[in-house]
Amino acid sequence: MLKRTLLIFSICTAMFASVYDVGDYVSSAHQNITKSTCYAGNDYTVGENWKLADWNGATNGGHHTVIFIEMSATW
Repeated sequence: MLKRTLLIFSICTAMFASVYDVGDYVSSAHQNITKSTCYAGNDYTVGENWKLADWNGATNGGHHTVIFIEMSATW
């Protein structure tokens, strides 16, 4: 039973993995996913919605920016 569960988990993880590497462009679909702010900053307050397209100069009125996305977890 454990082997079957691990196999199913591995297959699902591989199917839904998103692959971006250094230097890749984030797709327009992914740029327009709305998220809620959990830490105030960049003119956003806690709970306010934002999306990556907010920093895309081609879609935000010409204000071009470079962003660095770091994701980490402490489990």
